[in-house]
Amino acid sequence: MLDTATNSSAALSAAQMEMIEAGGRLCQLIGVPRSVGQIYGLLFMSPYPLSLDDIAERLGISKGSGSTGTRQLLTWNAIRRVWMPGERRDHFVVEPDLGNLIRSTYRDLLKPRLHSSSERIERIADALRNEGADGKLSESELEVCAKRLEMLQRLQKKLQSLIPIAERFL
Repeated sequence: MLDTATNSSAALSAAQMEMIEAGGRLCQLIGVPRSVGQIYGLLFMSPYPLSLDDIAERLGISKGSGSTGTRQLLTWNAIRRVWMPGERRDHFVVEPDLGNLIRSTYRDLLKPRLHSSSERIERIADALRNEGADGKLSESELEVCAKRLEMLQRLQKKLQSLIPIAERFL
């Protein structure tokens, strides 16, 4: 049996630190708390299960943040709880199949955001038409805003057209 109490105080390697940083940055990019990615990165590079206390200590985060992050990762099936003989605390390990994480992130984060952004662009277009009709914008302002909004709408349509392709791969 591994003594996780001894191993939890071990210094992080350069590779572990890089993976923790990469996970944190990736999560920030998609609008998820940095700590979620850091937890995933730590567990991804950990050769043994870690408790919530171990995770919080190694990452320098609160146990509350660690708890929230592990719950999110459990929801995405990116990590799982494991039982450690003689331990009452939960321990976590990474699910090595990155496909679970990619599919869950797509389903729970990216797809709803694409849908939401489409609705928002339509609201902006409606507001722009109303402001043009009410005279709140000059002709030149209306023209510039309308052209820029059209660019966004074209980009949105391209992204929406990629959804069926992405879903086939996931």
